[in-house]
Amino acid sequence: MNTPPPEQQNRRSTRSALAEIPTRLGMLSVSENGHLPSITAIVPNSNTGGLWNVSLNLPSSYVSPSPSPDEMVIQQRGRRHVPATWSPDVEQNKQNGMSTRDRTPVKASPVKSTIVLRSTPRKRLLLSDPKELFPTPEKCRKVSPNSKKCRTEKPSSHSSSPLQAALKGLSQDQLIDIIQQLVDKHMDLGEEIKEIMPAPDIRPLEEQLSYLKKNIFKSLPNSRLTSKTDSPAYSRAATHVLAFKKCVLEQGRQLVESQHWGSVLEYVFLAWTYVRGTPLWDNPPHNAARRQCFKSLAAQCMTALKKGTWSTEECDRLQEKLERCAPDSEDIQACMKQLSVLRKKL
Repeated sequence: MNTPPPEQQNRRSTRSALAEIPTRLGMLSVSENGHLPSITAIVPNSNTGGLWNVSLNLPSSYVSPSPSPDEMVIQQRGRRHVPATWSPDVEQNKQNGMSTRDRTPVKASPVKSTIVLRSTPRKRLLLSDPKELFPTPEKCRKVSPNSKKCRTEKPSSHSSSPLQAALKGLSQDQLIDIIQQLVDKHMDLGEEIKEIMPAPDIRPLEEQLSYLKKNIFKSLPNSRLTSKTDSPAYSRAATHVLAFKKCVLEQGRQLVESQHWGSVLEYVFLAWTYVRGTPLWDNPPHNAARRQCFKSLAAQCMTALKKGTWSTEECDRLQEKLERCAPDSEDIQACMKQLSVLRKKL
């Protein structure tokens, strides 16, 4: 089949292009009354369920054509939204899997801020029970004996030092445990220990009382123009006064628990003189520690008189000492009455 020459092909393409010109000019032409050609739109009818043809007096250029597939994909992407629930672990994984070019660049501020921002999110502390942070004293008492028992029951390495030197490094509770274990194995050993057991030594207790009393007077003002018993002076010595009171109560309680009643009375009259030597403050509420010490010593004296065995000579000697203590506190009067009852029974 013969191919038409190139000139004839160019003529046909030109004719087809010229044939489309009147059609497009007709769409862009203005009607006789000066209005633009109307565009028909199909709208669903909610009453009948059919469709309505609605004419819109808008130019055809105003009606946007159907979007291309690329534009549809871009519209479906939308803007990035922050998730409603944020998790540091998920965010960290996203940051690790994200390339450097996908990250949003940080805007450089012209003015340097003094606030240091965290590079990583702050993690919450997962606590099972907030009460575990502040244990009660009862819980501490339950835990401390077990740990103490583990420490004491741990066998120590046998040293070549003498027995007397090794015993000096032990505490009072450890010595009591050792003696109790020996008495349990040898029943007759307990009576021998009681026969050779001396009376408690009160000299270390007196040295401690003397040291704490000196601290009270050292804390007082040295100026002769100021009072040493007013409220400002007490505020300076309050800490040492409380330490002195605590020492008196603990030492007396320890002797009462040992049931050495003669040593208990000896300590009572010794500590009474030290308490009497403490300052008498101008404000009565500040003398509460002094009254508590007298009351505790009087109670310890009463316990020793009831549970101890006393002779007539010892009762006479105790009567003289109690009479010297009577002006300091009224609590000693009960001890004097108890002593008079004991003297009648002898």
